[in-house]
Amino acid sequence: MKQFLVLVCKTALALWLFSTAQCTESQSQGAVFLPEFGLSPQGSFLEDATGEQLLTYRYDDQASRTTRSDEEGDRGWDAWGTWSDCSRTCGGGASYSLRRCLNGGDCEGKNIRYRTCSTMDCPAESGDFRAQQCSAHNDIRYQGVAHEWVPVPYDPSAPCALRCQARGKSLTVELAPKVLDGTRCRADALDMCISGVCQEVGCDRQLASGAREDNCGVCAGDGLTCRLVRGQALPHVSPEEPVKTVLEVPLGSRSFRVSAKGPDVLVIEAVSLQGWREEHSLVSTGSYVIGNTSLDYQRGTDRQTLRTHGPLRADYIIKVKYAGTRDTVVQFLYYQPIRYQWRETDFFPCSVTCGGGYQLNSADCTDIRSNQTVAELHCNSYPENTKPTPKLKECNMDPCPESDGFKEVMPYDHYQPLPRWEQGPWTECSVSCGESGGWQERSVVCVEEDTHGQFSQVDEWKCTHSPRAETRQSCNSFSCPQWVAMEWSQCTVTCGRGLRYRVVLCIDHRGQHTGGCVASLKPHIKEDCLVPVACHKLRESLPVEAKLPSLKQAQELEEIRTATEEPTFIPGSWSPCSATCGPGRQTRDLKCKVLLSFTQTEVELPEEECGQDKPQLERACNGGPCTGSPGFSPGLLEPGGSHTQGEELHHWDYRGFTVCSASCAAGKQTAIVRCLNRKRAEEVEDSLCDPSSRPPVKIRICKPEPCPPRWEVTAWTGCSASCGVGIQTRSVFCMRLLSVEQQDSLGVSEEECREFKPAILQPCNQVDCPPAWETEAWQECSQSCGGGVQVRKVYCKQLLSTGAYRKLGDGVCQGDRPAPHRPCARTDCLPYMAGGEWGKCSVSCGLGIQRREPVCRRLTATGQQVTLARGVCSGLSSPPLVRTCRMMACPKHKIQMRPKETGKVPVKEPVKPTVKEPVKETTKEKLKETGRPPVKEPVDYSVKHCPLILAVQRIYLQTRQEKRLHLTIGGRAFLLPKTSLVIKCPVRRFQKAYIHWLKDGRPLPSSKRRGITKSGSLKIHSLGAGDSGVYECVAGSASDAFVLRLIERDNRLMERPAAENESAPSPDPAQDRRLPMPRCLSLTSYQHPLHPLSVSLLPPGAGEAPLLPSALEERLRNISLRAEGGEISQDQASQLIFPLLTQLSGAAATADTEQWNTPRQKQHSKDRQPNWSEHWGEKVPRTPVILRQKQNPLVTFQSHLNVTVGGTVFLTNATRSLTLLCTTVGSPQPTITWTKDGAPVRPSDRVWWDGSGGLHIRQPRAGDRGLYRCTATTTQGSDSETSQLLLAEPPAIAVSWRNVSDEGVAVGRSLRVVVGGRVTVRPGANLTLDCPVTGEPQPTVSWLRKGSPLEASAVPLPSGSLWLRNVTLQSQGTYSCVAANPIGKSAASSILSVHGGCTKLHFLCVCVCVCVCVCVCVCVCVCVCVCVCVCVCVCVCVCVCVCVCVCVCAGSVPEGPGWTGSVSQPSLSKELSRRRVLMASRTGTSVSIRPGDILRIGCPVVPEHRKPVQWSYQNQTLREFSELVQTQGQEGTLHYRMLVGGRVLEVNTLQGRFSGRYTCLTPVNDNTQIMSAWVMVRAEEFAWRFGDWTSCSASCGSRGTRLRRVRCVTPEGREATPTMCQHLPRPVTSPMACNVQDCPPSWVASAWPLCPCGQGWRQRQVTCQQVEAGGVVRTMAPSVCGRSTRPADRQECTSEDCTAWVISPWGKCSGKCVGPTVTIQKRSVVCKHVNGSAHQDCDLKERPVSVRNCSTEMCNVHWRVGQWRACTVACGSGFQSRRVDCAHRRSGRTLADQHCSWHRRPATWQHCNANTCGSECKDTTHYCGVVKRLKLCPIEMYKQRCCESCLEDADTI
Repeated sequence: MKQFLVLVCKTALALWLFSTAQCTESQSQGAVFLPEFGLSPQGSFLEDATGEQLLTYRYDDQASRTTRSDEEGDRGWDAWGTWSDCSRTCGGGASYSLRRCLNGGDCEGKNIRYRTCSTMDCPAESGDFRAQQCSAHNDIRYQGVAHEWVPVPYDPSAPCALRCQARGKSLTVELAPKVLDGTRCRADALDMCISGVCQEVGCDRQLASGAREDNCGVCAGDGLTCRLVRGQALPHVSPEEPVKTVLEVPLGSRSFRVSAKGPDVLVIEAVSLQGWREEHSLVSTGSYVIGNTSLDYQRGTDRQTLRTHGPLRADYIIKVKYAGTRDTVVQFLYYQPIRYQWRETDFFPCSVTCGGGYQLNSADCTDIRSNQTVAELHCNSYPENTKPTPKLKECNMDPCPESDGFKEVMPYDHYQPLPRWEQGPWTECSVSCGESGGWQERSVVCVEEDTHGQFSQVDEWKCTHSPRAETRQSCNSFSCPQWVAMEWSQCTVTCGRGLRYRVVLCIDHRGQHTGGCVASLKPHIKEDCLVPVACHKLRESLPVEAKLPSLKQAQELEEIRTATEEPTFIPGSWSPCSATCGPGRQTRDLKCKVLLSFTQTEVELPEEECGQDKPQLERACNGGPCTGSPGFSPGLLEPGGSHTQGEELHHWDYRGFTVCSASCAAGKQTAIVRCLNRKRAEEVEDSLCDPSSRPPVKIRICKPEPCPPRWEVTAWTGCSASCGVGIQTRSVFCMRLLSVEQQDSLGVSEEECREFKPAILQPCNQVDCPPAWETEAWQECSQSCGGGVQVRKVYCKQLLSTGAYRKLGDGVCQGDRPAPHRPCARTDCLPYMAGGEWGKCSVSCGLGIQRREPVCRRLTATGQQVTLARGVCSGLSSPPLVRTCRMMACPKHKIQMRPKETGKVPVKEPVKPTVKEPVKETTKEKLKETGRPPVKEPVDYSVKHCPLILAVQRIYLQTRQEKRLHLTIGGRAFLLPKTSLVIKCPVRRFQKAYIHWLKDGRPLPSSKRRGITKSGSLKIHSLGAGDSGVYECVAGSASDAFVLRLIERDNRLMERPAAENESAPSPDPAQDRRLPMPRCLSLTSYQHPLHPLSVSLLPPGAGEAPLLPSALEERLRNISLRAEGGEISQDQASQLIFPLLTQLSGAAATADTEQWNTPRQKQHSKDRQPNWSEHWGEKVPRTPVILRQKQNPLVTFQSHLNVTVGGTVFLTNATRSLTLLCTTVGSPQPTITWTKDGAPVRPSDRVWWDGSGGLHIRQPRAGDRGLYRCTATTTQGSDSETSQLLLAEPPAIAVSWRNVSDEGVAVGRSLRVVVGGRVTVRPGANLTLDCPVTGEPQPTVSWLRKGSPLEASAVPLPSGSLWLRNVTLQSQGTYSCVAANPIGKSAASSILSVHGGCTKLHFLCVCVCVCVCVCVCVCVCVCVCVCVCVCVCVCVCVCVCVCVCVCVCAGSVPEGPGWTGSVSQPSLSKELSRRRVLMASRTGTSVSIRPGDILRIGCPVVPEHRKPVQWSYQNQTLREFSELVQTQGQEGTLHYRMLVGGRVLEVNTLQGRFSGRYTCLTPVNDNTQIMSAWVMVRAEEFAWRFGDWTSCSASCGSRGTRLRRVRCVTPEGREATPTMCQHLPRPVTSPMACNVQDCPPSWVASAWPLCPCGQGWRQRQVTCQQVEAGGVVRTMAPSVCGRSTRPADRQECTSEDCTAWVISPWGKCSGKCVGPTVTIQKRSVVCKHVNGSAHQDCDLKERPVSVRNCSTEMCNVHWRVGQWRACTVACGSGFQSRRVDCAHRRSGRTLADQHCSWHRRPATWQHCNANTCGSECKDTTHYCGVVKRLKLCPIEMYKQRCCESCLEDADTI
């Protein structure tokens, strides 16, 4: 008030001065007020004679006017002066600027201008500004009486006059004609009074800006931060249910209005963000403050209205309370804010600290309710949200300091280049191969280049002006290389047992020989063979190798030993003797080699291939006697006294140590023992000393330091191929030897090995292979039923030594050529409904329809089509039975009646042309209709083709306002008013300049709003109600129509003006501009594609409406055909179609909310699509219900997870935040609580939940794992749901490296071992290989066998184990367990060997038989003469034989395909794993697919087909993407991508729903027909079921738990592999306590403490304890545990760790200045041993500090600045500089700059004279390219700095 009185005094003084200066004026004018009350500058004002508020300012000072003003084209004016002080300090004041006229007063325009200032709000206690001005007159008596003045209400006739009223009286007086500048014209607006005139002020507090708040409350906004919500509800309250909730309005809503018609009472409940509630029942008219928001309520006899402008300060719940029998209808409207919005951040720090840099800002996605930053996906889910473009500005323009404090000023456009993204190299792929591929990553950092060209990493925000490169990509998504075994070679011997070999190649996905196969899975390349020819050895029964040769023979054999066709040890040459004299040792190397007969090359093999018969590797040697000491001769000793003298004269003694056995890594030195002469102390022969008294060997450690790193290599592996090109590999490690004795080595980084790294692979066996046949896998059958053909490609190829394949002619390869094709799918197809022949067109000219009858058909196994009874196909969908047909255009001058079936609407009769049209009917059709064959009529080819309009049959529905739309003729549109429309009329064979348009059958005249473009399109500006109608494009004899109707905001059709409806006579033929055209020939009529009728939502950003349901599609098509056929009018058709479209768009708009429907509601939504208003009538459950969603527990690597409660959530290293959504319904609103593992969750800065019930966890960690439960509670009951939070971990197999044998195990007992070691069992045993694996999610376990598939006797168990029953010799091999989950993969192997016993066919037996025979003979003799007789005898013999057999086991003989070398089994698995393509069929195909299988669907087109192919799923069109995408439809989410130009559709069957109908559409026959093919895909369903219990985790105590195993079962209940159920949510099993019992007492010992320095004792505590079942640990008496087993509690120890930190005194306080009078001082801190030597074993945590701050006068310095020098230019942005020195505060002496570097140096230069020089336009900064790219030219600052670039940008628009 005191300040205001001073202002009044100044005003009175100004009045007096003004009246004195205007003494010549008429005295009748009374009091005169200044034009600018409170803004008057020095000088005088003259009011303009015209009475306008123009001022002429007289000012004598010429110094401030240096340039002329050419602003706005004004002539004769001087430049504007500076702005005056603001009239107010807050609340919005005014400031002015003046200029003078240089032409003697003859200037156009004003000499004063205003602007707002001090726009910030005043404190609440300051009061109203107009009331202060009234109260200033309280001390001035009016008519002799003092009053207390208050302002009167708003007076529109004089809003800027100070009219006040005496408090408590009716006296109203105008105390001043003008209020002070800045006073509001009225209290509820921002308009202010300036110089007595009410000036318009925008919402941005600027004069005449025209800025207004949009419906969302944003100043000058575009209305995109909120959404309009409107509707009505019928609550149906009753005495039994007196209160119902009608509506929930969120916080921040605006323009809220509720209107209720009926007797019931409105109840408002407000809920704040803090949780407090307040409820009001509205009974009487008035204003209410509810939830800190003022509302206006009016109640009439039958209607009540509640409204507020908003915004709402709390969440509102609108209820209705019963008050009468009649129902109350509630209508509502409000603007709901979009919860997640973009908000710009502050500018990031400057890119440099000096020398000129830049700053950028960004935008964060903000939850406006909690005002917290959330993930960007929340904002991206709203199409209205557009992320703001980053802004750029300059900063830190001061030059960088130099040593002398002065630097030459450089032009400021010489900045360093902008930072950019720098990509590092891609890391090695996570997998080398695989169908799903792996991942590789790279680093992408933001780097900046300094003035020296050096790059350094900076913060990432500095590179936000350009897109960041991808940091992760998929890789190696191809099949892994596999081992392929070739044919076996011939046996290496010609008789008996030998060996045979084969080539095993590693083949990659391209069919080329490469490396990368798993070595442990490589098939064996050598095996025994038996030639069934006996080897005859007459004299010796043993082979030569088994004889014991003499020494000379052995040496001869060693010298000539070479490699043979049987693996043999080949020894190397002997090394030199280890001693030069006396006994020593010799060694040699040994290698296992074999000679390949067909390549005559020697190949090294592993040592185990050559058996155990190794040649000698070490032997003794002797270098002869060593020379003794000089002067000594053994012969001088007397034989009799040698022993006595030796005992007296000679003795053993140590004479130093040998050389260290190693130069590093703890070598050894042995003490040298010599025989000495006692008298002469000289060394003599050892034989002179007594050997029994020789002293013991002494050894000491030397050179204990580790060896430097060096490369160590393993032996080369065998060659991977026998021909072509093979590969040999070896491992190379960088090792550091720690101990020679223990051969202890440590692997280190390869960078530490300085030598060149040895090669890790080398080629081998580089010879060409013989030609051979090669076949590809069989392709997909051409038909799924009805008989098809499978084809494959067959080649004759040769693998060359270069690794490449050479294709040869078929005659080169030997053997029969494999078949290239075979029959398939020899089964009958399912019946299907087809369409019969199309009938005749219903009209002879114009647009008509054709019909056909449905026919039930089936394709037999032989490929024939069979017609069945229609009842067989009952329930099957039929193809379209009605289609349009377009005949020649009807002429105007003849009218005929349409056939009866099309209605009695007159149509135009076509003119009979002299030239007949080509006959389009077949002879069969003609005979059927007329009874006689058709007559061929001549065709006149000189007649031109008729024009053709390419119309598009589509229905358009506009959902939100758009400035302009472009549509095509032939459709029907329902648009919003004030939209500009362009209707295109594409035409062929006609000049577009002659196209004309009709509306409702009458010519369309041109006007300001309507016009026809050069291309023939119709343009209509700002649609109004009168623009509704039927528009017809006429191009010669061709025409087509477009129906336009306008709709209102409430989704109602806008009625056409009554005058237009009444005055719409029939079209006048005289006015019809369709001129008679030359006769033409219509060879073809353009027919619309027969795809489902589509509906487009406008604008295009709204997306394409889902494909229509069949019933709705049929209704739309029939209505359109009836309208085009003339059966109903176009207006009637629009009245029928629009409700259907509203129903469709309403369903699409509520698609997001349908997912929260109850199951019953979801079933109801399948039958019909309710519009949005029907949801308000649904009954809300009284008991709380948590809305659940079906979701799969998949592992995702997204940084922000949003999961609905009820499933399993896996946390990965990439997870940064997690939100568990818990959405509930119920009346009243349920209360949400969260628990973790049964304990309540405590909110913190990292864990919290919002009002909607969602639980947020920021930066999840391992401690967050557990079972989270959401509980919704009301007075009516409660509901809860849980989610298991787990930490994703890669698989880990607990491998056992122990070798196991079944020796000692009873016969018949099964053996169970853990994978990892070697297992040896007897034939016939049962073996179980366990594969214990851990990981989250639960890994899937699979078993493989090296070189061959698993036998039938090998059964994988559900637990992950492998059961081998009845083991045979064929079961031997390597078995690998592979565990995999989405995080990673792990593998372990076991080698199975079978020993002892033989199976059938594996015996070699020798039998000896002894037979005894008894014979009885009967003879008949005939004698001739006496000496000649002939006898005939008949004998019967009986024999008895005894046989003795001796059988010897001959080993295993391979059987089956492995014996003959067949590779059919690997080829079959390769064929099954191949990705096949399922071809769609025109008659349809049905197939069942398991989740996880590859699903590729091909469209049956020829390879040369290049027309676009359109795919649809469940009648929903799929957009073409070459990468994997997902689309949301009515049936769920579909993950797909398109291949081969769209001809193949690949569907992901692991994620989302994939079962349904897939259809492909493509034009054929020159676009005159549409080919359609489809396939029906059904999913095989699997399910999770609980199995048996796991073993208990503890044998006693309280911590034992066990879990139920979960199995994946088929629909029939059979167990399947877990991969079949991985797409389903896996049930979570809760642990159950087990083995809860007291543990037996046992000894418990504490850990040993550290040993003291030197030698001493240490002790620990040993107690007898028992763990009870309840978890309590009891201490028992020692006698209970038994003293015999008590561990030791005292131990002798020795420690050499006797080190300590030794510190020195603090040094001088004379270091670098770090602050005012502050520097640093240092001291030394050294680790030393107690003996004084330096050491490195001290604990770094206990190290004392070595640096500290100290105070010194030397650092009492400051920056001393000089005066600014003159500006470098007079205009156009120059520079000026000054001198800056570092000086001592007391002495003033100049010091070096580093003494003052602890605080910021003042600027040494600055800009000056920033005014532009005339019309100069050029870029003055280096960043104009970025300014153009970010589109910052509209901002004035950037426009000035980048004038030239922004001007070019404007010219291109």
